[in-house]
Amino acid sequence: MATLHTSLPLLSIPIYGMNCVGCAGKLQSALNEIEGISSEVNFALEKAQISFKENHDHSKTLSTIITLLDKKNYQTDRQALIFDVVGWSCVSCANKTVAALSKHPFTFNVQSNFATETVQLQTLQGAFTKMQLDELLASLSYQLTEKTQQNFQTQQATKLTNQKKRDKKVLTLLAISTLLSLPFILSMLVMFITGSHHFLPRGLEFLLATPVQFIIGARFYKGAWNSLKDKSANMDLLVALGTSAAYFYSLYILITGLDQPLYFESSTLVITLVTLGKYLEHRAKQSTSSAINALMALRPDTAFVKKGKIFVSVNIDEVQQGDIVQLAIGEKAPVDGIIIEGTSYLDESLLTGESKPLLKEPQSTVIAGSINGEGVLLIKTTAVGESTSLSKIIHLVENAQMSKAPIMQLVDKISAIFVPIVLVIAALTFSIWYFTTGDFQQALINAVAVLVIACPCALGLATPTAVVVGTGVAAQQGILIKDIKTLQQVFRLQTIIFDKTGTLTEGKGSITHCYSVDNNDELMLAQLAGLQMGSKHPIAKTIKDYCSEKQIEVIAASDISAVNGEGIQGIVISKEKATSEILIAGNQQMMARFSISIPKKLDLPNEQTIVYIAKSGQFWGVISISDKLREMSQDAISELKQRGLQTIMLSGDKHSVVQYIAQKLHIDEYHSELKPEQKLNKLIELQKNSQVAMVGDGVNDAPALAQADISIAMGTGSDAAKETASITLMRNDPRLVAIAIDISKATWHKIQQNLFLAFIFNTVAIPAAAMGYLSPAIAGAAMALSSITVLTNSLLLKRLKIKELS
Repeated sequence: MATLHTSLPLLSIPIYGMNCVGCAGKLQSALNEIEGISSEVNFALEKAQISFKENHDHSKTLSTIITLLDKKNYQTDRQALIFDVVGWSCVSCANKTVAALSKHPFTFNVQSNFATETVQLQTLQGAFTKMQLDELLASLSYQLTEKTQQNFQTQQATKLTNQKKRDKKVLTLLAISTLLSLPFILSMLVMFITGSHHFLPRGLEFLLATPVQFIIGARFYKGAWNSLKDKSANMDLLVALGTSAAYFYSLYILITGLDQPLYFESSTLVITLVTLGKYLEHRAKQSTSSAINALMALRPDTAFVKKGKIFVSVNIDEVQQGDIVQLAIGEKAPVDGIIIEGTSYLDESLLTGESKPLLKEPQSTVIAGSINGEGVLLIKTTAVGESTSLSKIIHLVENAQMSKAPIMQLVDKISAIFVPIVLVIAALTFSIWYFTTGDFQQALINAVAVLVIACPCALGLATPTAVVVGTGVAAQQGILIKDIKTLQQVFRLQTIIFDKTGTLTEGKGSITHCYSVDNNDELMLAQLAGLQMGSKHPIAKTIKDYCSEKQIEVIAASDISAVNGEGIQGIVISKEKATSEILIAGNQQMMARFSISIPKKLDLPNEQTIVYIAKSGQFWGVISISDKLREMSQDAISELKQRGLQTIMLSGDKHSVVQYIAQKLHIDEYHSELKPEQKLNKLIELQKNSQVAMVGDGVNDAPALAQADISIAMGTGSDAAKETASITLMRNDPRLVAIAIDISKATWHKIQQNLFLAFIFNTVAIPAAAMGYLSPAIAGAAMALSSITVLTNSLLLKRLKIKELS
């Protein structure tokens, strides 16, 4: 038995998939080979208990454990925790927080977003007790508050109250700082206008500068101290060093009575301007995440649930799947569900981008967060809490905003070494000026200017702010982008491949022709519907809906199996003969597979999908299904062609149907009668010469979606398609593909512009300060302006002109 070390908290995790005691033993041995841990695996309890050895770097331990479990096909319960952060002053602060959290043995994949002031970490379900989590958060240099999914309005109200208090405090300090700085500003203006040197009385300068340095500037000293404790350097350290040098040198001159200029105005104005800049930056950052805040605000705290014969208001956490919920006029739907009573128009614009309210009747689906219009509805709950579409949308958008572009890895590396390099440059600036001119004051002031101008905040804000705004704009249009890699790749696409059924067509076919050789159409349809009962394919749905509409009683089938891309077979019971018979339905390939001869004189429409039916090895009949084109498909193809993209359709349907649709939509290239593996192979072939996106909605599209450079799933498509896709369209409108490309292009251009602005600013400003062209006060203003410029440039994405879809 493994010896457990109790110096660090034990981690007890569920393990799913063990088949025997031997599995548990082998897993325990494999876990114990991971350096720094000991484990015991209990087959009966289906749990592993893991202890972490002291004096070991556990930053990658948990991810190694999970990788091992995945490799051995065992599962456990994972959990994501998200925190709001107070106190960050620059991107290096965020990086330090990530580094500190990553060291805890219960965490992995820790990510930060300086723009939204949030941290996300992965852990295992129940790994942290409340006390352990509180202890971890208390050990950090910054204040972290966990964001929970439920009761958002209460949380948001508390957050808003706290934010207002903080803003009020900052504004009060800023007002005091500005008032104390005003005499210095007026003195400088008089000197600039008259050309004469009118200095304030020295004692007054000291009295004005001291409260600014140590009361208003206390946040910089605190941030610098936290940075030094963590053996790193950040923007606060630069400001604290620069202003302290100017202040204490001036104090020395004042005390010794030397007849030399004082630089109290430099320290005072730098602190005032940097404080103003950080406040404006904070206000701008709040605007970048307005889209996600709007989505989160759609979550109500309570729901009216039927208890016996009455409806009772209960906390949203207590609503269960299957509960009957009443939705009053003007209320937000608290759950996903199906309407069982009532008719109304629901506004889903914030969820799907659909601008017009949609008519909802009994059996219509309702999405949590949609706003009820004019009628009272009764809804049977199908999903609550984290399972609702709204929660999944929020989760997707948050994940995309937390992710980092590949270029951010370079930015992070630069930021990590930037401040130490600046300290070296400042020291060199002072040394060179002092030893070449002998002017201590000028050397000091130039070194201070270098320290103040060099803040890397603009660099840290350049990518995340653009990503947050870009993904938010996409979400408002009903486009969910999973990560920054997708956002970066979309506008580079050259070829767009479409599936046909359910993507370019409505996927809601109607049976237009039915023929059976024995004139027993109703029996054929009844048995055919039984064969399709377990299938979610659009053709299966059409057959089942037709039988339901015509009140044809379905005859159950057994031993059902499908042949991908061809058809389906099973066993049905013949009431007349009281015997079981094999029923086969599918396309011509399916008939050929079972050597079924199809009559040559079948008058069937070329532009419709044909399903052949055979029983007991003999041809029985045929149905033809018409699947209407989506009204917006032609515009979607046209929009893509205007952007210079090649359009291709891959379909498993027969050649005449695919040809008809391709010609009607003016699609560049089409391929018909393809099995899923043939679709995949064709896509791989196209990828050799082009960046390819695949747009689909069905289970059979999942392999091609997984292979494509960018995969796009229709919102009402299969779960397999949506899970595989890197972009999900929340409504079935293929025109959104072109809009996604436009948003991607605009966002990536903003990232490039921001990085250029940030890099060029520091590239020009630091040498200018070192050469004596910038005073510390001007440097402080310029530093603040650089961050605000980057934020403002990102916010301009909100003004992106997007074609309104009717």
